[in-house]
Amino acid sequence: MPHRNSARIATGAAIVLSGTLLAGCAGSLTRWMVDLRTSQGDSALARSSLVEAENEYQLALKLDPHDGIARAKLARVLVLQARADFDASALDQAAAEIAQARQDAPADAATQALSSQIEQAKIRREIVLANYPLYESMGSSLTDSLKTLTASQKEIAKQMHSFNADFDTGHLTKAIVAAYDVEDEVHRVTQRLISYRALVSTGAPNAKAPAETETPNLLPVP
Repeated sequence: MPHRNSARIATGAAIVLSGTLLAGCAGSLTRWMVDLRTSQGDSALARSSLVEAENEYQLALKLDPHDGIARAKLARVLVLQARADFDASALDQAAAEIAQARQDAPADAATQALSSQIEQAKIRREIVLANYPLYESMGSSLTDSLKTLTASQKEIAKQMHSFNADFDTGHLTKAIVAAYDVEDEVHRVTQRLISYRALVSTGAPNAKAPAETETPNLLPVP
């Protein structure tokens, strides 16, 4: 009987030891995977590949949700993405990203500053929408006008270049005509910008969205 009891004790100890070793191996493997994903995220971030970096840090956190390094780096990537989207006028996307970044790094000063900037922009957007719902169409129209100005300026430069090649004064005449066109267009755009500022600031009387088959008559061109 003592021999049997000793055998049972030895077997139990071996099972416990095996379980401990397996648990240790599993923990080491998880740690290795977390470090690998974090390192790959760092490499992606160094290449300015923000989406890839975010994915790698997210995978690291799936393996270990409590890893502070991966979480801090994920927050940093989200701030960079939020800044890029904010600068690209993707305000709602930027707001979502900065909100997640604040969860991961609530005390970070840069995150808080960008979050405040985005919130202020959202408030101003609501004011503009309330005052002048058609602001986007008008803004697009102004952008098209600026493209016309750019094309005219390129035409002037083209004619000047041609004159330097063949010294035909006809090129200078074309450049002068284009310059007058630019001057007139600049005046028109300036007046439209002044009106645009007034509309988005104080509102347009009885502004309503145009019917689908209608072309919105936003502002007369002076």
